[in-house]
Formats: sequence, structure tokens, C-alpha cells
Amino acid sequence: MSKEHQVLVIAKNTAGIGTRILALFNRRGFNVTKMTSGITNEPGYARITLTVEADDRVLDQIQKQIYKLIDVVKVKIFPEDNVVCRELMLIKVKATAATRSQIVQIADVYRGNVLDISPTSMIIEVIGSVEKLRGFIQIMETYGVLEIAKTGITAMSRGEKI
Repeated sequence: MSKEHQVLVIAKNTAGIGTRILALFNRRGFNVTKMTSGITNEPGYARITLTVEADDRVLDQIQKQIYKLIDVVKVKIFPEDNVVCRELMLIKVKATAATRSQIVQIADVYRGNVLDISPTSMIIEVIGSVEKLRGFIQIMETYGVLEIAKTGITAMSRGEKI
């Protein structure tokens, strides 16, 4: 049965490493739904978190294929537990003078930050699990969602190990 998994890739931070990883996924027919990347605490290395939909067999193949790329140093499939996953979302919603305070109160419950207010809309930043962001979107739909931008999932194992 296919489900969503987070895959950590540590690679040398060379030009085009993200493109090469995604090209590998394209060639093999693997499905990447989200991708985040950034620097690591080790100079010269990048940390890439991929969200993939796969069963156990395909997940094993993904891991083996990524390891074949020259600049890849480590590949890890995050377990369902002992991992912290977060996603950042900016959401622009319709807001009037009458609804603005309600929207701010709801954002506070979700620990969201109001980043911008205009006469007809608001932009709110929310960080959390996919479920938390989905719940916030559902509530904001009653006010009118104008735009959504999400970063993709960033994940890290609990404890000292990578």
C-alpha cells in the first residue's frame, strides 16, 4: 500500500544536485510531492528532504537509486515516529473590518503570525504538521482563501543521530 514518506538526502552542495535527484525520480517514475533543501551544519553539504508517495518496495528502490548519485553522502527514510516534521505556510485570506479580529483570534489558536494586513485581506504565517495546516485552511475557507504558499516538509530525527 502506497503512503507518504519523508526521505532525507545529505549531498555535497554542488550545482544542480537537486535537479539530478529530481531527474532520477522522473526517469524511474517515482512520485515526489514535496521537496525542501538548504545548507547543513557541515560546510559544503546540502540537506534535502523529499516527500514521496510509495510502498515499501518502491521506497527501497528510491533509497538505492539515490545512493548511486556521485555527490550523495547519506540517504535516510524517516520512520513514522521519533521524527519532527514541520511545514511553513503563508495564507492570504479575505478580511474586512468586521472579520479581521475573528481571523486574528483563530490564527492565535493555531499559533499563526499575522504578517500583513490590507483593507481587504490578511497574510498569515502558520508552521506545523500537514494536518494542522490543513485544518487551518479549512477554517479560513469560510472567510475566503485568496492564495496559499507552502514550503514543503522539513524533517529531523529526534535525539543525537542523523
